[in-house]
Amino acid sequence: MARRVGEIPGVVAPRIVRFPRATLATPEASETLEDAGFRFPLLLRAPGFHGGEHFAKLERAADLPCALCELPGAELDAIEYLDARAADGKIRKYRVMMIDGRLYPLHAAISRHWKIHYFSAEMADHPENRAEEADFLRGMAETLGQPAMTALAEIQRVLGLDYGGIDFGLDGNRKILLFEANATMAILPPDPDARWTYRRPAFDEACLAVYHMLLARVQNAASNRADNYH
Repeated sequence: MARRVGEIPGVVAPRIVRFPRATLATPEASETLEDAGFRFPLLLRAPGFHGGEHFAKLERAADLPCALCELPGAELDAIEYLDARAADGKIRKYRVMMIDGRLYPLHAAISRHWKIHYFSAEMADHPENRAEEADFLRGMAETLGQPAMTALAEIQRVLGLDYGGIDFGLDGNRKILLFEANATMAILPPDPDARWTYRRPAFDEACLAVYHMLLARVQNAASNRADNYH
């Protein structure tokens, strides 16, 4: 996925290489990583987990032995670290849904920590971050800029999914920093707390788009069956 999407103009996707644990446990591990095109800091992740589990950032080669003690598995993915920090030191992870050929903004998680998820981001107690997210949800194109919107549309075209999502940041040149893109992105409802009322329209619009897509597929299938019957 990173290779396919990384070829799109305006998209920066990380280098990802899977290594046997034994290879990373040797004294020559840092040279092996360098030969594979990696520089520190880098990310190390045990494959097969999600939600940030077994996922570490290594600032220097000396961090490798400690990371190996904490990460499970016979193989580990080395992932190029994409620095998404803005001038204010914050990292923004945007989620845009791809539904039946259109793009829908779903959330913008803002934090100062590199491993950013909406549930752990600095949102609930930071009204300024919620205000920024509200601006994104009301005006995705204005927030991201046209080059980024063009790149997102091309990601959608290349993947060719009826349903999916893109998690990404922006670099200093407003290029898409790809974190994740696949067909298993969840559309989770906002908490009923009044602080999240501004998120409800975007959630409703995405859900309605899924509903209409599925309804159209069912109607087309029924029509085709009827035509074949006659």
